[in-house]
Amino acid sequence: MKTSFLLVSLFTLNFFFSTLNLAPAQTTQPEHIVLTWKNDPSQSQSVTWRTSSRLEHPIAQLSLASAAGKITDRDQSYQAEMQEIESLEGNTYFYYSVTFEGLNPGGIYRYRVGEAGKKMSEWNQFTTADKTEDSYSFIYLGDIQNEVLAWGSRTVRAAYAKAPKAGFMLFAGDLINDGHQDSQWIEWFESLGHIRTMKSIVPVVGNHEYDTYPSHPDEEKISMYWRPQFELPLNGPKGLEESVYYMDYKNMRLIVLNSLAALKSPKDLQIQSDYLEKVLTDNPQKWTVVSFHHPFFTARDGRHGNYPELREAWQPILERHKVDLVLKGHDHVYARGAHQTKTIEVPEGQVGPVYVVSVAGPKMYGIVPEKRWMDRAGVNTQLYQVITIDGDLLQYRAYTVLDELYDAFDLQKQKNNYNLFTEHISTPKYPENSFPNGSTLRSK
Repeated sequence: MKTSFLLVSLFTLNFFFSTLNLAPAQTTQPEHIVLTWKNDPSQSQSVTWRTSSRLEHPIAQLSLASAAGKITDRDQSYQAEMQEIESLEGNTYFYYSVTFEGLNPGGIYRYRVGEAGKKMSEWNQFTTADKTEDSYSFIYLGDIQNEVLAWGSRTVRAAYAKAPKAGFMLFAGDLINDGHQDSQWIEWFESLGHIRTMKSIVPVVGNHEYDTYPSHPDEEKISMYWRPQFELPLNGPKGLEESVYYMDYKNMRLIVLNSLAALKSPKDLQIQSDYLEKVLTDNPQKWTVVSFHHPFFTARDGRHGNYPELREAWQPILERHKVDLVLKGHDHVYARGAHQTKTIEVPEGQVGPVYVVSVAGPKMYGIVPEKRWMDRAGVNTQLYQVITIDGDLLQYRAYTVLDELYDAFDLQKQKNNYNLFTEHISTPKYPENSFPNGSTLRSK
């Protein structure tokens, strides 16, 4: 009886305190440390963090890593830039960013961040991209969005366990559900744990990174946290900086677009179309990957999913420049297809752009059979993808969170022609995942 009373009392107290809108304790402890790239991944590295109490002398310290500990005579200190943010709940946060420049390609560096002479973070390590022809991998994740810590974290961690040496993690939009909600970003950072302190994150803006303010309920703005917490390339169009950008990683050009801005504004659609044309025309890299949030093609159930304006504007550009891979999210299903060409004729056994949609979180939609466009599909399945490039070969592998190989194909680069396509998992041989009712449609 006493035990039962104690449990009820503890529950009542927890509930009481959880309903109070208490401001977090002010602290200079660095949190939300995350690696990104603002400049060349082979010679630079950006790091961002925040505190809830202002640092007077925020710095990052860096040196080439060694096997020895407590050797600090070669550490260099970098003064951080600072931005102040007030959350919707009235809490103030201070965001700091540093970009390390002049690094050695393929070098292993250790760093820490914090207040000069006072509270510093633990030492972390990162490796810059090298300039060799050696193979490399990266991880691609679709929408996490909901219950990020409860369910999305297992996808992130499964991906890291599968490919711990991958060069970076690409998130194809909808990292969280409500762009201005600090509590959801706290979940996102916690779900990545130590991974974000040692592996660069490449984030793509989704529709849920846009949100309204209470004072302007009819006007969506990009998350107040986006630019302060992610230090990204400034090579995009004016007004779309750090949501539209490109970077060259080894022999790949990775281009990120803001599809929601394009859907909201014909002007922004044209600006991004011109930008896409330019960065593809001036592209010296062997491989080209493009990522944006909203798919060209959809078979998902529900009221959203058809975006002909994106398809009309961008698909001809992607085809004309022989883009290899287009990575997207939004539909909360798995879909992969390479036979939706609009302006080109591709010989049998070859492909133009391969389009992929994936989902990493627990929110799932269904697929309408009559609208099917994909060669390989799946519903009700949390997935991650590992993409490996080795010279003229691109290997794409999609896995469930149970480490099951769900989709696999290779692209073989050919000079003056389209990619050779080899499918290793085809739907006729391998059943596609469905809902418990056996259908690709959600139960009513």
